[in-house]
Amino acid sequence: MYATGAAAEPRGDTLLAGQVAVLLVGATSAVQIGNITVTLLSVVCLLCVPGFLLMTHRGIELLPLVFATLGWLSFLASCLLNNVSLLWPNAVAPAAFSLYLMGFTVLTDRSVDRVAAMLAGIGVGTVGFFVLEGIELTRTGDFGDLWKYGIAHGVTIVLLFALTTARVSAVAQAGVLAVVGVGTLALNFRAHALVCLVASVILVIHRLAGARIGRAWQFAGVALFALLFSYVMPLLARAGVFGADLQRKIVEQQSTQLPALLAGRTEPPMTLTAISERPLLGWGSAMNLTPDVYAQAEHLAIRMGFPPTFPFELYWRLPASDYSAIHSILLGSWAEGGVLAVLLPTWLLVMCVGVVWHNARFGRWAPLVLTVALQGAWDLLYSPWTYNMIPEFACLALLFAALGRRREGSWR
Repeated sequence: MYATGAAAEPRGDTLLAGQVAVLLVGATSAVQIGNITVTLLSVVCLLCVPGFLLMTHRGIELLPLVFATLGWLSFLASCLLNNVSLLWPNAVAPAAFSLYLMGFTVLTDRSVDRVAAMLAGIGVGTVGFFVLEGIELTRTGDFGDLWKYGIAHGVTIVLLFALTTARVSAVAQAGVLAVVGVGTLALNFRAHALVCLVASVILVIHRLAGARIGRAWQFAGVALFALLFSYVMPLLARAGVFGADLQRKIVEQQSTQLPALLAGRTEPPMTLTAISERPLLGWGSAMNLTPDVYAQAEHLAIRMGFPPTFPFELYWRLPASDYSAIHSILLGSWAEGGVLAVLLPTWLLVMCVGVVWHNARFGRWAPLVLTVALQGAWDLLYSPWTYNMIPEFACLALLFAALGRRREGSWR
């Protein structure tokens, strides 16, 4: 049992009741109030802010809030300078993160069990939102679209939480993750498949190697698996092993000769050019990029290996309402909000890596925590902010801080 705070351990029934209550609170995230940043869970967290101010905190627990504040102020300055709405979703994201982190600190009392329950509640809320309301990409009537653009990660979180609560072993959960990974490949969602399979390999290697092999060598084996996956998976996909949708996607991407480092993303040349043009305060919004920036970005893309015939206009010029144009939280924050705005995503990436590296310290929650951290690292590099991603990062911040408490002997 993991907990922080009181000297006496809570009874099992009290602990379970607390977890259920936190899970139900997390599930209120299914009710959207304002785009990706504000849900009913945000209102609950707002009510908890006075409690946060009455608690004691260590420096590492406040550091994400400092970075989020700096990032929000940088975004505000950039939006004012570039005539962008202060309610632009990406600009509000740092403030939303701060609110969630303060609220979750109060609601979970920094107990790892309750943070896990909060993650499960957020997973339930995510699934509920996409099933009941969803977005344009998930309302096609195709389950593959609903899975890829909506519920895959949420379902995986809830599944792992249920398995852990049922005392299923980590090795068995690794097997479940492998099955989910292979199944999600057939639904044309390679990123989620890679996360599930890598998490499965990490869990199995740790179980088999234990203390006999150093952690660095264990992760070297995981890296080798990832390289093999990147080589073998496209071969099998081109052969139609994982279905026609993924086969068509692989053939299309390989025909464009995109560099493998970009993981199928086309936006990095555009983002890097935008950053180089306005590195301090950014553009406020990716929709403000000028024709000259696009022209320079195309030249950079060709130098990076894109074919000159690549349809840049089709991929880069998106509707003005699309806040996800850059498809990278890390680079997008810098391009839109300026150099200070990148501090929070950078710290979040450090936290994800730290949680992955020390995942075994979370005991029975290792499969859940590991999977969430791996997905978080991928999203920071290759995805925009999506529904309920911000509160998940707030949970990861609490988990990362818990590692420090464990070293100090205050995390039982």
